[in-house]
Amino acid sequence: MDIRCGIDVIRIDRVRRAVERLGQPFLDRVWTAGEQSYCRTARQPLSNASCASLAARFAAKEAIAKALGSGIGRDGIRWTDLAICPDPSGQPQAQLSGLARTRFLSLGGTKICLSLTHDGNLAIAQCVLLCENAS
Repeated sequence: MDIRCGIDVIRIDRVRRAVERLGQPFLDRVWTAGEQSYCRTARQPLSNASCASLAARFAAKEAIAKALGSGIGRDGIRWTDLAICPDPSGQPQAQLSGLARTRFLSLGGTKICLSLTHDGNLAIAQCVLLCENAS
């Protein structure tokens, strides 16, 4: 069994400023429609809670990409190839598609464990990948 890990931290105000400056094209490039829907509220699409949730998912995508050993953009992995959605109990789960899924399977990936948090102006994510064989 091989254990691979990744961690990332991002300032929540950095995400807020990018969303305000770049708008929907930026949101669509980084987060899936499902992620955006989960993070937004109908009354306040850019509330503090919404930006904190978006930032935590941004950090999770970075952490997963680090654990995969690829980063975003390298090996053709796109932001939206990594989706962070809650399971029925609310725990964050990674859904991989495209080249991110291909990379995970090539590593013999069997499980992805995520932890997300945000406090003050920081969002942090940690990822642990369990793999049967490393390549």
